[in-house]
Amino acid sequence: MAIDQVTSDRDSEDEVDDDVADFEDRRMLDDFVDVTKDEKQIMHLWNSFVRKQRVLADGHIPWACEAFSKLHGQDLVKAPALIWCWRLFMTKLWNHGLLDARTMNNCNIILQQYKKNGSDLIKG
Repeated sequence: MAIDQVTSDRDSEDEVDDDVADFEDRRMLDDFVDVTKDEKQIMHLWNSFVRKQRVLADGHIPWACEAFSKLHGQDLVKAPALIWCWRLFMTKLWNHGLLDARTMNNCNIILQQYKKNGSDLIKG
């Protein structure tokens, strides 16, 4: 450890180890008995994404949904059950007033582009 790290005011106890957090998230989701494995997978992907991107406020949700669709769109379009779970989750966010119809449409357009273009990455 460098001397500047030792003498800094930064507290390392506040840091989150992503591997540990992912493990704990998966373990917690295993306790759910009334959801499918695909629903658990979407929940894990979303929880991991919002933790790593520091999605902290309701106002961040629209951005997060579009970014999530771009990041995981390739995998979602390969698995019809996962894409269905993602769309259901977005509908739940919409029902709670956290996501607007325009953003839901943008996310679905992103997914359609992945499906249409196969494995091509979407720019932007």
